[in-house]
Amino acid sequence: MIFMRIFVIETETAGKTLHAALDKLDAVAVKDGMTIEEFELANHLAKRAFENRTNIARIYRYEFLLWLSGKRDIKSAMKETEPSEIRFVVAVFSDSGEKEVLSALGAKRVENKIISKAEPLALERISLSRVKN
Repeated sequence: MIFMRIFVIETETAGKTLHAALDKLDAVAVKDGMTIEEFELANHLAKRAFENRTNIARIYRYEFLLWLSGKRDIKSAMKETEPSEIRFVVAVFSDSGEKEVLSALGAKRVENKIISKAEPLALERISLSRVKN
């Protein structure tokens, strides 16, 4: 079973250094502004895709990003969700704890102010992203 934890953090770590640290943690960085509901739906759909063998990505965290962004290719999904500021959300899919995440990213945790409920169009973007025209 894949368990997801999310942390809102601030760090100056960026680029290849950030991505290398995230890979070791089995985690992804996501721009601030997504809701809990969006994270949960994307996680659920990524799990289901792996269970049904309908996943596009071979690595779970990338499948999660595909669903979260509503995209069908990893490069555009990463571009869509990539943080543009020092404050962002980290979604972790391993047993790495908060201290490990903060240490690996040279970060400090910020009070979790992630909104719970998503706009209907945000959920539609996620849930309908694999419907073929």
